[in-house]
Amino acid sequence: MTNDLTDAQNRLVSLRQLHQVAALLNMPYPGETVTHDDSPQSRQQAALYAGIADWARLSAQAAEQLGKSNIPEITDKFAYLVEYTDRHAKGWHQAPSEQSHGITLGTTAETVAQIVLPRYITHLAEHRYEYELWLVDTLSLRASVWHVDSTEARPRRRRPNFPSSPLTLKEAEVPPQAVEIRTPTQIYRLIDHQLAL
Repeated sequence: MTNDLTDAQNRLVSLRQLHQVAALLNMPYPGETVTHDDSPQSRQQAALYAGIADWARLSAQAAEQLGKSNIPEITDKFAYLVEYTDRHAKGWHQAPSEQSHGITLGTTAETVAQIVLPRYITHLAEHRYEYELWLVDTLSLRASVWHVDSTEARPRRRRPNFPSSPLTLKEAEVPPQAVEIRTPTQIYRLIDHQLAL
């Protein structure tokens, strides 16, 4: 591999291709801090290259650790609920489709929230014709996540045999351990990115 800056500059790829690379590396959505619509394309490219490099370095370390026995298994159960609001809605309401709620395994509530919300937006992009009347330009989404075991260990003010589903946890006003929110701009940027792939 060469360290020639001119050679590297001649081999730069477009922002669209960089987003595809980030998606192939299963990189978390870079967010507003990496790319700004009003910043020059060269700055956006530089920021995305840096983000991909950091993620690739971290992923390489994770891959090296996979074979080692000291990595704990992901056995914690989390309940998640994706909700929406827009300028006409009062409060947050359950988002449509069975993809909007469930139980999944994970390491932390924050990690689960960062996974399930982009996954739900990808579902919207893949089925956009089914949701086109619902996908308004003021739509915001949030994912709330509860750690099932710690929630079940709490004293119950609720009915006996209370199931730890995200819908009943919300109904019982149990505070989630993590919340992830996407603004309308972020949602449509992710949808457009999925459509471009």
